[in-house]
Amino acid sequence: MSLTDPVESERRTAAALRGSPAALTAALLFGAGGLLAAAVLGLGVGGVFDQLRVVTLNSVFGNWDAGVPIAVRAAAIPVGVLACFLLFGQYSKWNHRYTGRTTFFAFVGPLTLVLLGLALGTWVATTMWAAPDAIGVAVDPTFHDDEPWGLGAWIMYAAQWWLPGLLALLGIASLLGRIASGRYRARNSELAAEMLRSGSLVDAEVVRSPACPTDASRVAATITLRFEDAEGRSRWVKCHLLLPPNEVPGIGAHRPLVFDPRAPGDTTRIFVSPAGRSDASDFLPARAA
Repeated sequence: MSLTDPVESERRTAAALRGSPAALTAALLFGAGGLLAAAVLGLGVGGVFDQLRVVTLNSVFGNWDAGVPIAVRAAAIPVGVLACFLLFGQYSKWNHRYTGRTTFFAFVGPLTLVLLGLALGTWVATTMWAAPDAIGVAVDPTFHDDEPWGLGAWIMYAAQWWLPGLLALLGIASLLGRIASGRYRARNSELAAEMLRSGSLVDAEVVRSPACPTDASRVAATITLRFEDAEGRSRWVKCHLLLPPNEVPGIGAHRPLVFDPRAPGDTTRIFVSPAGRSDASDFLPARAA
């Protein structure tokens, strides 16, 4: 039997880690490790592409030896996958401990790091790729029945550029998307903070909430809430969530909702706190039901 409330102990630990140098250091270290793990995985993927490329470009009687050793390919993929799961799991945990939130990441999310790591690893692999027997033709050294390359062969030949380039572009797009979402979230937090100062804060009742799987880390859900404006009229709004299953409120639960009493129908000035906390960053924008 414990004489300490475990819930209160977890709350104090989370509060102590929020914004702490220890949580920041752990997040950065695990993020860097995850980036390298994704690069190892990219090296293995690039090695597989190397083998497919050689088979496609050269004749069946030509050279099929890949430049990336088979031992490297065989080890890099499982090691990279396992390391990515472990390191990015820890990165997510410590990143959330640093921010104190489970709804967003500080800096960049795992997807961006995975894509950039894959781009780095595949680029390293392309520097090891075997050169074709000839460019533009599959040379047959046995029967001398050479065949010109088709479109597929030219695409595989150009993979040395487009494979790491495509992954790099996806990583950059993910980074830009995260920057844009961060600015959007910051604007919403500023508006929610303004509404908390000058608007009306009420308890809204959840009237519709989906059943959420309990084995998922986070689920996307839409809940419908009912609240009463300053004149006592009932209004309904929706809120889109991306939260751990245990934080999605069920039917009948009450959550803080803030709105502009001068324009209660303006959904751009209505915010809901799905987790029930009162900080401005906890409030999410509502939509018309």
